[in-house]
Amino acid sequence: MAETILLGHAPRPTSGAQLEKRIRTLVVAAEPAGIACTSVIDAELDGPDVQHLHLDLTGFHLAGEHDRDRARLEPQGATVSSEDAVLRELRVRADPMHVSGAAVRLDAQLTGVPFRWLETDNGELGVELAQPDEDRPLHGHVRVAVPKAQLGEAVLGLAESALLERGITVSRFDLDVEQTGPRQLRVVLHAKVRKGFLGAQVTGSATASIDDAMGVTLSGIELESGNPLVAALLGAVRGKIERFEGRRVDLASELPPGIRVADVQVEVGDDVMIEARLL
Repeated sequence: MAETILLGHAPRPTSGAQLEKRIRTLVVAAEPAGIACTSVIDAELDGPDVQHLHLDLTGFHLAGEHDRDRARLEPQGATVSSEDAVLRELRVRADPMHVSGAAVRLDAQLTGVPFRWLETDNGELGVELAQPDEDRPLHGHVRVAVPKAQLGEAVLGLAESALLERGITVSRFDLDVEQTGPRQLRVVLHAKVRKGFLGAQVTGSATASIDDAMGVTLSGIELESGNPLVAALLGAVRGKIERFEGRRVDLASELPPGIRVADVQVEVGDDVMIEARLL
């Protein structure tokens, strides 16, 4: 996902209706051609700040990497000016939206989201999320649910851009998740990948557990391939991954300042549901 989002031409909008129109244009640009936009957008401005932004993305289809026109989603010019602002209340829901064929249900509410209005040397207006800090922490919750059978499609769709930047294409990605405890998951993946002239099946698995102090511990990490050349390449990657075997990662210290996770809940049934609550 782009760090800076294009919202038409400068200057910034001065009314909620203007902002709604620009966001609708962005939503249309992020969907495949021929998909009718059904998203509901409600916004209110207070000077440079956004008093509230409510998005109902039910029915939204996120276009695949090859279908996205970056010139319609990201500013192409260099930044010449910026203005700090705050999105005081953000609410996003989707029941569902579609990511790479997966039906994703989303319910999120955040308050105090810092951002910047940017103007470029060719007259574009962009929005860039700013880093929250201890003085301006984020508050709220996020709940995401994906059908278990479609989880691999959703993950691959979100990771596709980063993989292509590294010259890696994935023609198959199956992900199975099993809940082995109240906050413990066993994840198994099967993928068919290609990098240059090398192509192979890759399998992997790991168990992740979350404790009451918001620490994550990985165990049982495995990554292998039946292709000897790919297996050799995975050896170097495996060595780095295996360093996390049994190691506890403190989410509180690893997250940026201003983002404090109070609780994480995971449920696996027909859907895989993850819910996080911020302090």
